[in-house]
Amino acid sequence: MAAILILPGLMQAFPPAPHHTFFGLVRDELGRPLEGEKVEVLFETSSGRLVRTGVGLGLPGINYRLRVPMDAGATADLYNPVAMRHAMPYKIRVKVGAKVYLPIEMVGDLGKLGQPGEETLLNLTLGEDSDGDGLPDAWERALLAQGQGLGDINPNDDTDGDGMSNLAEYISGNHAFDKKDGLRLDILKKTDDSTVLEFMAIRGRTYTVHGSDNLNDWAQVDFRDGEQEDVQSNYRATDVRKVLITVPHGEGSGSAKFFKLMVQ
Repeated sequence: MAAILILPGLMQAFPPAPHHTFFGLVRDELGRPLEGEKVEVLFETSSGRLVRTGVGLGLPGINYRLRVPMDAGATADLYNPVAMRHAMPYKIRVKVGAKVYLPIEMVGDLGKLGQPGEETLLNLTLGEDSDGDGLPDAWERALLAQGQGLGDINPNDDTDGDGMSNLAEYISGNHAFDKKDGLRLDILKKTDDSTVLEFMAIRGRTYTVHGSDNLNDWAQVDFRDGEQEDVQSNYRATDVRKVLITVPHGEGSGSAKFFKLMVQ
């Protein structure tokens, strides 16, 4: 996917207009969320000017947030050389160390792109994607059988037959060639007061739990991690390990009988 954005028309006002904020998740070619001092998201103007921000764990499912100056377009000249304006092309790049990547995929809600004071969710995936299916070549090569090519691995297929699509396996960090390895949530114990659940967490991913009493209506529920007393709304994994959580019954979880695990 091309990494150039054309911004829609902006409302007229005196410059400067309120900043526009881009945010989302940057993943490497193996689906791992990136973080660290040497990782940056770069927005480059047509004149070569840069707006940049670091990449690191923040809110659930978000590892970068970038505020870009906006120009209302009321005058001929930009009030700021890096400001956005109507129909101006911008390139999006991700810098890791000394190497700069063009994302192979930019996914998000672009309905408010370029509007002053608004926010745009824009997830970025690095790596080469020679067949253009949204799955990086480096990840697909691990699934190839003898005689297959990259075009034989499709995002919606379930290569290992575990009930998860290849795309879901890529996002969750599981192996799409191992039926025993997948996103799984087990109920270990249930009492009148709480339900104890277990799942395998993968480093860099953020997990939330949703509950239902009828398998139709689902709502996110809070839980306690291990022996902690305080409840939390999500679990952010810093390593690879099995995680035990306790969902207290009552306010927040209601009378949930069924649970599912969501990952970002």
